[in-house]
Parts: sequence; structure tokens; C-alpha cells
Amino acid sequence: MILNRFFKKLTGNRLSLIGALVLSSWNISNAQIVSYYSFAQSQGTYTSLSNPTNIVTATAVSGTGFLDENVYTLDNVIPFSFPFNGTSFNSVKVYANGFISFGTTATSTSDPISSGNAYSGVISPLAADLSSFYNINGVSSSIDYSVVGSAPNREFVVQWSHFRPYSSSQSSSAYHDWNFQARLHENGSIKYVYNMTAVGNPTATNTKVGLRGTTSSDYTNRTASGNATSNWSNSTQGTSSSSGIASNYSYLPSQGLTFTWTAPTACTTPSSQPSNLNLTNTGIIINGSFTPSSPAADKYLILRNLNGTTPIAPVNGTIYSTGENVSLNSYVAYYGANTTFENNYNHGIKGNNQYTYTIYSVNSNCTNGPLYNVQNPLTSSITNCPITVNGIAASNITSNSFNISWSASENGNANPINTIIEVAIDSNFTNQITGSPFTLSTSSTSQNITGIQPNTQYFIRGKNVSTQCQSAYSSTASLYTACVPTTTLSENFDAVTGTNLPNCWGKILTSNNSSIPTISLTTTDTFSAPNNISFYGNGATMTDAATKVILVSPELTNLNAGTHRLRIKARRTSADTKLQIVALTGNTASANVDIIETIPLTTTYQEYTVYLNGYTGFGNYLGIRRVDGSSYSYMYVDDVIWEPIPSCPELSSLTLNSVSYNGANISWTNVANQQPASGYEYIVTTTNTPPANTATFVNLASGTNSVNLSSLTNGTYYFWIRRLCSSTEKSPWKSVTFTTIPTTPAPWKEEFLTSTFPQGWVNGGNPFTLGTARGATGNGNSATNLYKNLYGSLSTGSFNTIAVGPLTTNTYELSFYYKQSNYNSPYAALTDWGNFDVQISTDFGTTWTTVGTVNNEAGTGNYIKKTYSLSGYQGQFVQVKIVANRTAGDFDLSFDNFEIKDTVILATNEVSKDNIKIYPNPTTSFVKIDSKEKVRSFELYNISGQLISKGGQVQEISLESFNSGLYILKVTLENNQTFTQKVIKK
Repeated sequence: MILNRFFKKLTGNRLSLIGALVLSSWNISNAQIVSYYSFAQSQGTYTSLSNPTNIVTATAVSGTGFLDENVYTLDNVIPFSFPFNGTSFNSVKVYANGFISFGTTATSTSDPISSGNAYSGVISPLAADLSSFYNINGVSSSIDYSVVGSAPNREFVVQWSHFRPYSSSQSSSAYHDWNFQARLHENGSIKYVYNMTAVGNPTATNTKVGLRGTTSSDYTNRTASGNATSNWSNSTQGTSSSSGIASNYSYLPSQGLTFTWTAPTACTTPSSQPSNLNLTNTGIIINGSFTPSSPAADKYLILRNLNGTTPIAPVNGTIYSTGENVSLNSYVAYYGANTTFENNYNHGIKGNNQYTYTIYSVNSNCTNGPLYNVQNPLTSSITNCPITVNGIAASNITSNSFNISWSASENGNANPINTIIEVAIDSNFTNQITGSPFTLSTSSTSQNITGIQPNTQYFIRGKNVSTQCQSAYSSTASLYTACVPTTTLSENFDAVTGTNLPNCWGKILTSNNSSIPTISLTTTDTFSAPNNISFYGNGATMTDAATKVILVSPELTNLNAGTHRLRIKARRTSADTKLQIVALTGNTASANVDIIETIPLTTTYQEYTVYLNGYTGFGNYLGIRRVDGSSYSYMYVDDVIWEPIPSCPELSSLTLNSVSYNGANISWTNVANQQPASGYEYIVTTTNTPPANTATFVNLASGTNSVNLSSLTNGTYYFWIRRLCSSTEKSPWKSVTFTTIPTTPAPWKEEFLTSTFPQGWVNGGNPFTLGTARGATGNGNSATNLYKNLYGSLSTGSFNTIAVGPLTTNTYELSFYYKQSNYNSPYAALTDWGNFDVQISTDFGTTWTTVGTVNNEAGTGNYIKKTYSLSGYQGQFVQVKIVANRTAGDFDLSFDNFEIKDTVILATNEVSKDNIKIYPNPTTSFVKIDSKEKVRSFELYNISGQLISKGGQVQEISLESFNSGLYILKVTLENNQTFTQKVIKK
């Protein structure tokens, strides 16, 4: 019986007992039974052998008495024939590395399951690089064996006592103490029983637990990661022969944990076939599903045949691999447990064929298998769709034609087929050319396309269509038709994707060294999104004549006609980088280069206009070249336009010279300094939209080259100007944008009532923070203040306020509150800390004058008020600047409640807060005025000082029509007293 089982598995298959008797001449080296052994786990009790036969005992910590990779051959020690892997054994080899092997091979490996050694079989309860210890806490390592029980339930037991990983310590305070048994039952089952402990935190190792047949491909083993969710108690089936269980002191098996391996039973032929085969197709792909046999087989063999061929029944004991099989006269479409399958091109499917599928029930997870039920197998047929067109390529491309070719399709003759080719100017194929789609015979493999446009991208795809169904579309091919010279161009680089340049554009890249510059399409720093062109030095010397970084335009017919100009937008990242416009005699590095103009760039995009009305050379390509600047920096170019020179050209340049609180100074230059005959007209708007011709303009005489704008309120403006060449001929607009310097009227107060940094305030290089932290809390109506932590190297800081004014009298004063507090709780004031200067600017921050210094003033733990006269600043705007310096300590310097007010008016006319109340504040829609005196009028200003609303006797003011933000409300009472308060609209 044992020999029969062995024969039955030799080819890697399981056979019936009858088949094995017939096939006794098979090569038994191909046996594979171990992988079919089943596994079970239980919790038992570890019982050491009583009076066993000792194989070896450790007698020293090193030398001959030390157990390490020792192998012990025990001949004829098993009193029964132990059946394993299709044969029987009475002799074993026992290894100090924690496993048993059968046969003549003896090795020093610590991983016998994945080893290439020629064992006749392996029993591996705990294979690892193990070694003994000697006299640790009174115990030493040993290996013993014994036979326990009575026939027919005898067990041959090998026991390893007090072993450890070789790499772990032999110290009495930190060591592994591993005890385990391999119990071989005479019915062929195998048990591993464990009693593994650890003292302290010894080193972990990876152990190999399982069984192996004659090769490392025939195995079953266990794996775990050695953590809370993956350990000895919940190991899983290994996915490779080298899988193991991580064994560390935290996750060892519980005492008595038992692993049991049971040999597979003999196979029987399935008694029924599957049913209800359903075949469907998507293109050439065929999908199938069926109802499993009942009782269910564990596998199914699926054969596929072309119409007109017949399968040959499978042979018991043979496992068939997927693919063409001559012995079956079929294509093996599937072998496995699933009741669904898919056949596609990778499974040998061709298009437009009728296929018949035949399915057999199989029992295989047992010995002497697989066994096939060859009686009345399940069959069904289907015709699939054609395979698609493949290998579309274009050739012989001209400006108005090209050829398309493709590979002959791998299709059968089940149904008549046509090939459909589509050509379009878009990848969605919504705009197809005249004649497309082209319907061709299936024997056609090419098509000539004519009557198309130059400099254009075309997209091509194909499919095959039968009378039953059609293939999917092929992958899309694309091409550009050849370029032809042009007279104008307008390129913003936005119609292309990736890094390639637009069609007909080129680049010349040379260098004075091995580092080659780059010109690339990019989305970085565009002027008009999404794309622009970047010029990068990439290590080349940009000042060297041998370095050429030139973007080359399409060929132009009129470069030397004297009638056109180039407009381009560009910027740089490195100082000294220049843009050079050149004329080229070709689009390769050997072309002659004529320099037209060299333009210094700025770090912001500017539009540059270059007139070629004086060029008389032979160039027919425009080049945009980068010169100078740091190699590892960029130049960016966008919106390139080659166009006729207007009869009334726009200004050559427009320059913003200066900005004030209510205006700006702007100057301009004309092309060739040619003044327009009828002067200029301009307009100032608040939108970036060219003005309509019906707008009201301001006229300037010819010869004027600048203008001073004034009387503007705080805000952002657009200045538009154009030349008047005659009463009817006007140039295109030229524009520049500017923002006036923020100001606010006096009296003024800033209490930091919101979390938004106040408009017009400027933080210095070491900025202050708006908020609250530690002892830096606000003073008055809000916990928010402006503070900075000063310590160590962060020892300075500054900020300045919005410009306030103009001050109408010489009786104004500045006041604010400050506090310094220790960084650490309880945030007490420091004795020595530093100083801060109070500075005033009357020229909007250009120059500053110190009006006071607070130096190491003793703190009180609370805010201290500081007051400074502004008597010398009548009629002026003033900004306040605080410059702080630390000399010692780690502290927060805090500021709050900045105020500029007229002391005389306050003394006579300002209303006490006790006599008037403005609420709610903040508000969502309106505020109420609650006053002991009758209200005469009110004025509401925005943060820029503009009067936006006023009224007479009211007790409620609506803010519903205004945006969220900060406003200033001034209330005048019947007794001429005034009250000013900030109001927040949420």
C-alpha cells in the first residue's frame, strides 16, 4: 500500500490505487504528497519523556561538549514502518538544529524546508540555527528519543531539551530555554509539542516549522510575524518554502501548544460533472461560469477547441498546465477550483472564432490523484468578436498627406469582417476628416490620407467589425503634418501637454562644457496659464559664446520684409539674465545667428516689443535666446506674437515711477521716440478690463511723457493710456497697475479687535505676532495684542503702523500700551530685558525719526501707557514704528491700544464712554446708538478713510449693504460733542 501511494504521487499527481498498480514503472522522483498534508492546532500538555534513550547531552560551553549543527544517525530505531511522503522509514537523522530527516543526506543547514539538499523527507518542529547551553541555573541541553504507546497507536518521539538560538545569550539572567518534541505516529500523522520559555530579554530568531518532501517545492509550513496579531498561537500557512515563525521572548508558544499534520487520504473519481455552463464575450475575451458538480469536486479541468476539433479525455494522475496540449488535442484554458474563468489574448484566444469549451470534474487534494470524471463532460460553444487593429503607424508625412499602415489582424473566419479606420483632429474623434471613417476589407493593411492641413496634429484609430459584433478600438496613434512657412504666429504654449514644444517649434542647445542647458514646456511661473517655456542653464556657462540656449520659431516668410514686429512676455530669476532676439538661417546649431536686440529682464513678467523693420539679413527663423545670468537659474517666456506693425503702434513702455497715498507718477516712451500727432488719452479704472470707447478719457498733448495722478482714495487702480495718431486712428491700450499707500484718518485707534493683521501695518524682518500667548494677552476690549518672544539669537523685532492723517492741528498726541513678561509662568516682569525705540515717518516709511526710547523700564506685571506729542506734525501723515532689542532674558514684549487723537478736542468736545454706547459690536447688520444726549448726525468711514455713509438724527445705523470688515463711526451730538468708535461688520 505504501509503495503504491508513493508511485501514485511520483509525477506530481495523485492516482487511484488501481492506476498505481498499472503504472509501477513511472519515475518515482516526481512524487509530491507532503503539500497535501492537513494541519490542525490544539492546546495540550507538554510531558517530558520518561526514561528515554539519550542521543547526546551537552557537557561544556564550547568544544566537543558543545552542541552546534551536530547530526545523529539512528538506524532502525523506529519499531514500525513509518509512512511518510509515499514510502516507509525505520531510520532517521536527528539534528541539533531542531529537525529530523529521512534518507542518506546529512547537512548543517538551519532551514531544511527551503534547502536544495536531497532529503527523502523532513520533519521540522523547530528548525533554526540552534545550540546548547551548559549548566545554566542547573540545566544543560540534551536530545533523547523513545517509543511510547502500544500498537497500532505507537509513537516514535524525538525530544530536544533546553536549546536556544545560537545568537542568543548563555547568561543566567537572559536566555531562551526551548523544549519541544516531534511525535511520529505509526498511522503516518505527526505532532509537534512545545514548551518554550525565556528569561529576561534574549535575542529573537526565525524558526522553520513544517514538513518537506524530496524537493523544496513539495512542502507545507507555518508563518507568523512575532507580534500581537501574528504569532505561534495564530500562525498561517506559509506562502513560500522559506516562510517561518518569528520567535521572540514576548511571543513564544503557550506551554503544551500542539501542531498536528495528517497525511492525505486516497483519491476517488468525482461522481458527477458541473452543469449550466454560461459563455459570454466582450470583444475577443470569453468569460465563462458554471454550477459546480454535486457532490463538489475540488478542481475542474477546462479544455478549449476550435470549431472542427475534438478534445481527447484527460488521463488520471496527470496535472495539465495551461496552454496548448497535444495529448489532449486542445488548449488547456483552466485547471483549478474556480467555477468562473476568463480567456483573453494571453490565453491563446484569437478573434472571430467559434470555440467549444469542455469541462471535467477533478479530485486532486488527496493521494494517487488527480482523478478525472471523463463521462459526459459539460460542453458549450461561443463565437467571439474580432481582435482589434494593432500596430497603427504613419509614414510619408507631408504638409497635406500621409500613409497609415497596420499589422494584419489575428482573426478567424467565423463571420465576415471589415476594418474601420478613423482619422480626426481631436483625440475624442468628434471632428473627423472628410472620408472618415474609412471602411476597408479585412485584407487591407494600409490607407493613404490626403487633402489635410499643414502644421496640424491628427489622431488615428481602428477597429474590426464582423456581422455579429465588433472589436474595441485600437490604441490611438497621432502625428503632425509637415510645417510650412508662415507670415504670422501667436503662441501661448497652452494647446500642448507634457514637456514637448508645439509643432514646428524647435530649440538649439549647445554648451561650453559637458552640461547641456534645457528648454522645456512647463507650468511653472506662467504669464497666461497653464503653460510657458523655461530656459535653464543646467551647469553651462551662460556668458560663454559657445553656449546657445535658443527657442526657434516656425519658419517665417517675412522676417526681412520690414513690416512685422515681435511681442513677447518674459521674466528672469537671476540678476543679469538677458533675453536676446535673433534671426536664424535655420533651426539647427549650424545656423547663422544675427542679433536683433538684447533686452535686460526683471523678476516680474514684462511685455517687450521688438521691431524688425530694419532687418535686411537672410534669416527665416526667429530665435528667442537666453544669455548671461547664473547657470542654475531660469528665464521664462510666454505669449509670443509675430504680427504686422500697427500703423498706430502702442507705447513702447509704460513705467510706474512712484505711488502716493492718493495717486501715482507714471511715465512712458514711444517707439523710436516718435510722438503721436494728436497726443494721448488715458483713464484710471478699478478693473483689469480695457475701457470701452464710450468711456470718458483725459487728453494729453503730444510731447507729454508723464502724468501725476492724485485725488484717489485708498485702493488698487489700473492706468490705461493710448496714442492718438490722428483724430480717427488710435493705438492699442497700454496699462499698468498700482495700489495707493494705505492711510486712515485721524483721530485713529487700533485695539486689535480681530485676528486679522491690520491693513497698512508692516512687520519687520523679525516679525511680531498678532494673538495671545502666555503672559502676552491684550489690554482692554480684546485679549489679542501684538507681541514677540525675544530670546537668544532672536533678539530684535520691529513693526510699523498704517499712515494716519493728515493731522489737522498741532495738538495731536500718540499713545499706546506695552508690557514685558517672562516667557515662563507666572510671566513676571524682568528687571533687565532691553529697550525699544518709538519712531515717526512723515514720508510713508522712507525715513524715520526716533521720538522716544524705552530702556530697561521696570515692569509692573501690567500694561504701561506711553504718550508722545505730535505737535510738530500738523498737516502731515504720520506712521509709527517700534524697533525692539533684547539685551537679556527670555521674554514676551507686547503692545496694544495704539491711538492718535487731538488733545484739545478731547478736552472740550469728546464724549465720555459713560454717556454713549454703540452696540452690538461686532454686528451682522446694524448698530444702535444709546446716548444721554440727542444725536445730531453720524459719519461712517471705511478703513481707508473714505466716507461711505452719513445721516442726521438716528438711533440705528444699517451696515447690511457693506462688506465684512472694520469701519469707523463718528457720532456728533446736539451739544457739539463727538464720539468716534471702530465698528466690526461680521
